[in-house]
Amino acid sequence: MGPKFGEWEGEAITQCQQGDTEAFGRLVEHRQNWVFGHVFRWVGQKEKAEELSQEIFVKAFSQIRSFRGQSSFSTWLFQIMKNHCRDFWRSKEYRQSLTGSLDEIQRQPALSPEAESNALRQEEQMKMKLALSTLPEIYREALSLRYFSELSYEEMAQTLGKKVSSLKMRVARGLDLLRKKLRDESK
Repeated sequence: MGPKFGEWEGEAITQCQQGDTEAFGRLVEHRQNWVFGHVFRWVGQKEKAEELSQEIFVKAFSQIRSFRGQSSFSTWLFQIMKNHCRDFWRSKEYRQSLTGSLDEIQRQPALSPEAESNALRQEEQMKMKLALSTLPEIYREALSLRYFSELSYEEMAQTLGKKVSSLKMRVARGLDLLRKKLRDESK
């Protein structure tokens, strides 16, 4: 799921659990691009993804003593990341940011056919993300993991502790709901 670093990572985790902030800094250094990449794909806003990524690492540091090695560090960190982003998706701030971005795109004057095409593409993406944000959490989560994080069904099953067949059904049902919402909004 995430990058693999070997034994040094286990040693760094043990040092972190003993309060070594420098060891945690090494973990952050090796995981920051991975975390940011997932978060950015999920929220679609660079500044917000940077802010959420920092919050995720703060949360991970505060919870590092609870890490028992029953899963890989990347799986444990992914759970923290997923839960933190889930909280953000539920927030009023997220929906307002999507609506604000959509309004901003619609107000921009088109300077060229290429600029107009890019603005239309951005507008469609924002409409899709806004519609996605209104789906029930189980479908939003499944679609986000599958299409934004580009996880395989097997990786999703490991991350969520669900059966592959169940996740395939969630993705299919989520896509149906998303298509319906987008169709209804275009009327």
